[in-house]
Amino acid sequence: MSVAFPQNKVFERRLDAPHEAPIHWPSAIVGLVLAVVVVVGVSWLAQPGRRATRVAEAAVPASVQAPAEPVVAPTPIPQPAVQPAPPVERVRVAGTNGSGVNLRAKAGERGQRLKTLAEGTALELVGGDEQSDGLTWRNVREPGGTSGWVAAKFVNRAER
Repeated sequence: MSVAFPQNKVFERRLDAPHEAPIHWPSAIVGLVLAVVVVVGVSWLAQPGRRATRVAEAAVPASVQAPAEPVVAPTPIPQPAVQPAPPVERVRVAGTNGSGVNLRAKAGERGQRLKTLAEGTALELVGGDEQSDGLTWRNVREPGGTSGWVAAKFVNRAER
């Protein structure tokens, strides 16, 4: 058994449906503006800096003054005790038969040659000795200020 509905009846019902009331636009716009004003006002009042300032102003009575800043006096720095400089040990280039000695960047015959120092050149010892290539090398500074290494067999202690 089947029930048949005439199609024109369904169509008529749709047309006969009650009409919805139209939106009153001026009221909707006023309501929207009021909602925005409320949100902005609440967020402005809830700012932490603004609220803390009001609380701080209200908590301090006008008759109370802030304490004076402490005065900081500089502490004198004691002068360091003058330490006598250790005596500089001096040596002279010797035993090269007039050909001079090579001043090298590193201890050893493979160190880069910085310059050749003439026989009799006075040198200052600036560091400890090192062993390299079967020789003892002395760390020295020449009169022009260049520091390097020379073979110890080509320097003698200089008389003051």
